[in-house]
Amino acid sequence: MASSTIFLLPSQVTQTGARAISITSTNPNPRSVSFPKLRNGSSLRSTRQELRARATLQVERQDPSYSSPPPSLPYRIGHGFDLHRLEPGLPLIIGGIDIPHDRGCQAHSDGDVLLHCVVDAILGALGLPDIGQIFPDSDPKWKGANSSLFMTEAVRLMHEAGYEVGNIDATLILQRPKLSPHKEAIRANLCTLLQAHPSVVNLKAKTHEKVDSLGENRSIAAHTVILLMRK
Repeated sequence: MASSTIFLLPSQVTQTGARAISITSTNPNPRSVSFPKLRNGSSLRSTRQELRARATLQVERQDPSYSSPPPSLPYRIGHGFDLHRLEPGLPLIIGGIDIPHDRGCQAHSDGDVLLHCVVDAILGALGLPDIGQIFPDSDPKWKGANSSLFMTEAVRLMHEAGYEVGNIDATLILQRPKLSPHKEAIRANLCTLLQAHPSVVNLKAKTHEKVDSLGENRSIAAHTVILLMRK
């Protein structure tokens, strides 16, 4: 396997004034990832430079010394957390699956608490800004957006950096509805989006014992831990 380096090109400047990241993958035949269309008709690929510039700018603001090459690690661990308020009359989408319920997540996008959580775990493992910084709710472009768009970009960044999913453990916390009838469909879709074997994707669902907003069916939350392995 050829060696790889992740580095920053100080001289390469985007229209926003942020330096772009150049990433060389260890995979000689990187996996292709499809880019779904956004509601305005443009492809997610067309926004790649914008997203990369935004992520880089956020990192540089947090750490001005980021221009030095980061260490090449054999594995990286990330944690994600998300919580959404439940409101009557909205669709409840979990892991890309429409779950029958009288309430759904209040959010700028489709409010998929699981996919948002997994995206944050991937971005965290890669040392990138969180989902709210890369896909801000102040941008009308993401209004009502399907969260699989965010997953697609996170997985692309993971592969481009030379990593793949080692394993993932996700926990959903909600009082209602019961997720037992839907868990396998959710897990199967998660495997597809992550391009990962089912044996490395684990999904659990817990109630909150009728305690606070989660237990009173006023909100839903998710935790995710992910291990990325160098290819």
